Amino acid sequence: MNNQDFTKTFLDLLKPNQHVLDLGAGEGKFSRMFLERGTIVTAVDIRIPKQEEEKFRAVRMKIEDYCNTPNTEKYNRFFLRNVIQFLDKNWVFEILFPWIENHSSDSSIVAIETFYQDPEPPFDHPMRSLYSLDELTLHFMTWVEHFARQYSHMGLDMGGQTRKFFLSSLIVQKP
Repeated sequence: MNNQDFTKTFLDLLKPNQHVLDLGAGEGKFSRMFLERGTIVTAVDIRIPKQEEEKFRAVRMKIEDYCNTPNTEKYNRFFLRNVIQFLDKNWVFEILFPWIENHSSDSSIVAIETFYQDPEPPFDHPMRSLYSLDELTLHFMTWVEHFARQYSHMGLDMGGQTRKFFLSSLIVQKP
């Protein structure tokens, strides 16, 4: 069991012309995978290259600012991989998750994966919050669960140092 199972499960739940909101999209690696499945993608990140093309919109801004911008758009899929641990936990539970619920269409799917490392390396933007699978599941307890795993493994960080990684992954569907 690994985080590729999480990504594959989410990809298998995509259908052409669904609208995916990729929050914390980085440079757009996963957004491109979603486009290959025929979806419409909005990718939000402060690092995403700003570009517009058919079925793809890059929004270069912080997630917090995006969620505070007036927007009545509904999304079929939400993808948040390795991002919420860098956000304030209270903001995530009190603002972000309710915002997602308000912007989800019928039968929307939310995919969240979060991690931490031991020992934690010196990040430019340190992790602000740690999340357990129980915390994530509790918030979406009325949603249908497609995937839920919490696990750890040893691996190399981006600097080549061996660390223990702890991951929580959840994919749920609005009833």
